[in-house]
Amino acid sequence: MAPRKILIAGALGLVGRAAAEQFAKRRTSGEEPDLEVVGLSRRPPDFASAARFVSVDLRDRESVRRVLAHDRDVTHLVYAALYEKPELVRGWFEADHIETNRSMLENLLDAVESTCLEHVTLLQGTKAYGAHLGRPIPLPARERRARAEHANFYFAQEDLLRERSDARDWSWTILRPQVVTGVAVGSAMNIAATLGAFAVLCRELGRPLVHPGHEHGLGECTDARLLARAVEWAAATPECAGEIYNITNGDVVAWRDWFPRIAAHFDVPLGEPQPLSLVREMPGHVDTWRKLAAREALRCEDLDALIGLSWQYADMIWANPSAQPRPALVSSIKARQHGFGHCVDSEDALIEVFELMQEQGYLPR
Repeated sequence: MAPRKILIAGALGLVGRAAAEQFAKRRTSGEEPDLEVVGLSRRPPDFASAARFVSVDLRDRESVRRVLAHDRDVTHLVYAALYEKPELVRGWFEADHIETNRSMLENLLDAVESTCLEHVTLLQGTKAYGAHLGRPIPLPARERRARAEHANFYFAQEDLLRERSDARDWSWTILRPQVVTGVAVGSAMNIAATLGAFAVLCRELGRPLVHPGHEHGLGECTDARLLARAVEWAAATPECAGEIYNITNGDVVAWRDWFPRIAAHFDVPLGEPQPLSLVREMPGHVDTWRKLAAREALRCEDLDALIGLSWQYADMIWANPSAQPRPALVSSIKARQHGFGHCVDSEDALIEVFELMQEQGYLPR
């Protein structure tokens, strides 16, 4: 195998962090000793990594060109960067949200695209099927389904990839995970951090842990480590060129049924399900978290710094299903047929993420 240089945009997010760790293991284990892994993020990592991290704001075209002037020998780009607006869901439909995400990708391609570039992996999600529009989607959603046209930065980025790759000698693959569970700080869509912090605060306040959503809510998850393996597979498999894949853990989640195990893990009593807006409820406990974090020597004393916009995301997932008549379930058959057969138990994977967050000092032991 020729030496590879892999650039991961959004390397501190749920997907990017897991991908950086996955590729770095190939180098440190000796499996691919010449592999170079470069992570892009706006802030420096708060953990040790075998990847080289570069700080850059992808919205700043000239800064991206200047900072990456010595990285035009990138062979593989993993694009997991994301721009979100303060009102998470509302922002998805706004023109500047779409244009900003498109231009971020374009700025990066302009900076690193050269004769060395071989492949780009782009992350999307079920918004590509219109799962966020409040109307039913065909079940299960399949990649071959015609594009459900609506305002969506996924399509702007996808069209950019198709246009650029057609005129140049590199290929692309798009991956569409479901609700991603993994370790990250300040993510806009980190369900593990929200659940962990919610459970810990319930324990600290002497309250039972309650499922805050509708009792019949269903969904699917994608463990960030499994998704990182899919990213690795897509980058190394020529047959993935020009393909789109749904990537999930392989099971279906009844959100309510997670809560007994979550309560047991954090040693907090389990209460009866109770509709609850975490956006409205949790900001009132920032002082409680700060005291807890100081006592337990946690990395993030600021609750907002840990959670980001994820309270909003959690509320969206656990809303009354009358707002979403059917669950947004997808088929991952295509990925299996093309050679990616990895799967994990979503509940077990979530507990493992909690353990990692505890070991790394983001949640109390």
